[in-house]
Amino acid sequence: MKQLNNMVVALLHPSVVFRNAAPPSKHRRNTSGKRMMTNFIEPHKAAWKIAFEDLKGVLFKLLGNCEIDIQHIGSTAIPDLFAKPILDIDLIMHNKALLGVITARLEKIGYTNRGEQGIRGRFAFRQQSEWTPQTKDNRTWQEHHLYVCYPDSLALKNHLLFRDALLGDKKLVEEYNVLKTSLVQEEGMTREKYTKQKTDFIISVLTKLGLDKDELDEIKKANA
Repeated sequence: MKQLNNMVVALLHPSVVFRNAAPPSKHRRNTSGKRMMTNFIEPHKAAWKIAFEDLKGVLFKLLGNCEIDIQHIGSTAIPDLFAKPILDIDLIMHNKALLGVITARLEKIGYTNRGEQGIRGRFAFRQQSEWTPQTKDNRTWQEHHLYVCYPDSLALKNHLLFRDALLGDKKLVEEYNVLKTSLVQEEGMTREKYTKQKTDFIISVLTKLGLDKDELDEIKKANA
């Protein structure tokens, strides 16, 4: 509990330094010798917004004539929120007939189309390497997940509603921080378990925002 409190205080008060802190590592062992994912998430970094804006510029240059919008979603879009250092980006496709064109252009600059992956109206694209998207200056990019979404998809609605709720409520951000930092302290925690165990919190927020039972059930299924 002390370590958890320290992590939250460090987030809210960056000038605080804790003495005798354990050296950073991706996984840290507790007294029983079992690994915990204490460095799976990290405090918010201003560089994440800059990285998003850079990626947004490249994508708009590539797809600007395809009736799109680009949104920074997920935890890296929220100031003061602990997050995995991986950007989540929704590319909103207002003309569904252009899916093939958009897919071909994204694949040409190094993205791999992973399809809907069981989530209707949301097509996942993954970087092939740190040089994706490929540009003339051969620069490397912040790790990110890119999703091409239909404007009426539940996935997009979920992403934007939850993001905007956090952006507008500092208390909600603090509650989410406590949950996240608690989860990564648990013995035997994995990425899959971490994602699943955040679902109840997300669902509670979306319920208050007016999503109906069918929508909530679909979101639960997607995160199962």
